[in-house]
Amino acid sequence: MPCRQRGVALVAVLMVIAIIVVIAVSMTGRLQLQLQRQQNVQQQQQAFWYAMGAEQFARVLLARALAGQETVNLSQDWALEGATFPVENGTIAGDIRDLRSCFNINALQNTAPDNGGRAEQSAAQKAFQRLLELKAGELTMPAEYLTSRIGDWLDEDSLLSGAGSAEEDDYASLLFPYYSANGLMASVSELRVILDMTPADYQLLLPFVCVVPEDGQLLLNVNTLTADTAVLLAALIPELTEQSAQEIIADRPEQGFGTVDELFALPALAGMTVEDDVKNMLTVKSDSFQLTATAAYLESGFILTSVLKINDNNQVSVLARRFGGQG
Repeated sequence: MPCRQRGVALVAVLMVIAIIVVIAVSMTGRLQLQLQRQQNVQQQQQAFWYAMGAEQFARVLLARALAGQETVNLSQDWALEGATFPVENGTIAGDIRDLRSCFNINALQNTAPDNGGRAEQSAAQKAFQRLLELKAGELTMPAEYLTSRIGDWLDEDSLLSGAGSAEEDDYASLLFPYYSANGLMASVSELRVILDMTPADYQLLLPFVCVVPEDGQLLLNVNTLTADTAVLLAALIPELTEQSAQEIIADRPEQGFGTVDELFALPALAGMTVEDDVKNMLTVKSDSFQLTATAAYLESGFILTSVLKINDNNQVSVLARRFGGQG
């Protein structure tokens, strides 16, 4: 009998030891997981501050590069592409894009309706429709429809502006309903919620469009256009072909045009009739830029996209920030 009791006691002790071992292993595993999480958070936080440092550097760079300059062009220091800087346990890379070298979607806001109750297309809307016809032939909807739907998204009323328009009732009747903004866009990613906009459509438009927050005007800097975006010049000037626009940009002086008049003095534009409202959309200066900063620290990375605005006193402020990759 005593031997049997000792055997039972030994089994009980072994079971207790086994339970303690299981608990200890579980606690150790959780501790290691918590330590790893904390390490990841610290690394991500450091990468974040590296990216914020890049933003501050970009603000200083823009202020210095554009101080006293009569024009903004791609020969200036801010336009350097592929710049990468080594830092402790990581790297910082960044590119600055002129937001006056792309089509500001906010400029598509509908104008006041005429006496017939229908809004007349603005010069910006006509240019956007031509852009769609020139570069986005694979769109899933007619260019006129998309132009109208963006205009309805931006304007303050709930009235349909024309063929293919979409307003609050159209969005509210969807399987997953929402309302139109009836205000200016804050990010180009808002295009994705326009009625019938597909991911393929969005990717087709993305190289040519942008959003300047709280700004409803279209200004195109002829000094910062590239061969890939020269089509925007052809979209503004109907008589100009895309090929001719590319040739103009390719033959542009290294430091750009001194004035818009120099552009219109070129033989390629001789004899063309350009309306004043179109001429007013062309410029040789820029006030809005977009920084895309990529920071890496140990095994963590961080992407920061900042919209920067420079005022008449050469002071650079931050209008908007987005954390993460492409919207």
